[in-house]
Amino acid sequence: MPRWLPNTADSLLIGRAKLILATCMGLTLAAWALVLVWLISGDLQIETVFVMIVFSIMLIGITVVSRSGRVMLAAWLLIVLLGFAILSDAVTYGVGAPGIFTFVLPIVLAAALIGLAGRIITAVIGTLVTWGVAIGALQGWLDVAVPFQIDHLTFNAPVISIIFLLVALIVGWWSSYTANLIR
Repeated sequence: MPRWLPNTADSLLIGRAKLILATCMGLTLAAWALVLVWLISGDLQIETVFVMIVFSIMLIGITVVSRSGRVMLAAWLLIVLLGFAILSDAVTYGVGAPGIFTFVLPIVLAAALIGLAGRIITAVIGTLVTWGVAIGALQGWLDVAVPFQIDHLTFNAPVISIIFLLVALIVGWWSSYTANLIR
């Protein structure tokens, strides 16, 4: 067994650990690619570098937890970390910015790694965040970078909610099906 995966014969557990490892590696590479883009464009701020260092260390920590065989804990840690990062972005930029759609990532991870309860909880939280940010911007509780427009509440929030719930159902069903094939 490669040393970055849990030492087990459980194929499903190894597959889930590989998914966590691939996600953490991909997110780390994507984060540092953004830093490079912002460096080249002249938009890089020193705070961003510190945030990316902390984010990368947290992702490495999650892979270590997964490696120890605590794959479910690692999955939840990854989902919560992504959820908080996306929540921070959504509160800053609003529902009119494309960042809110990245909530699909924790929903897909929950559907693939945790099961029915995890995927539904994650999709509902993503939906609540979407509606909460839209209503918060409408009421003036949030000063978002993308100015609030009524279609954020009448179009964006409902469509995003439907997408989140459909992704949870589609990926979740397929994950359950393939997990049953493996076992």
